[in-house]
Amino acid sequence: MKLTRILRDALALASLLHLACPLNSSDPNVCSRWESYLITRQESYTTPHHEPYQVACEDAKNHFTCIRHRITYRVVYRMGVETEYRKRAHCCQGYYESRGICVPRCTQECVHGRCVGPDRCQCEPGWRGPDCSSDNKQLIINIQSSI
Repeated sequence: MKLTRILRDALALASLLHLACPLNSSDPNVCSRWESYLITRQESYTTPHHEPYQVACEDAKNHFTCIRHRITYRVVYRMGVETEYRKRAHCCQGYYESRGICVPRCTQECVHGRCVGPDRCQCEPGWRGPDCSSDNKQLIINIQSSI
């Protein structure tokens, strides 16, 4: 029972990791583009502050204290927004992403073959045509009847 649960959890994790797989940039069908994004970051900076202070002096009417002034600097914080850039991989035109790889897209179904490039079918033996729907036997019959 416990082993079954561990296996189920491991399979779920593996499928999630597979979905999160990035495209392989060395794949010839993977293109890339630069994109910008915003990040928020705490920034520190200094601000001047006027600070009065008292010193002893010979002024009897002010109880022998005088006020002086100085500028001090304090560190304060703010939230800043910055634009960053990153290269983002995506499937080139004519391809779509399926399970972490770029697969060619054929607008017509390859009836008796498979899609090997954008709108390019590779026909099984005995079939021809742009969508692999024409039988080679029919071609042979047509050629023989025209002879």
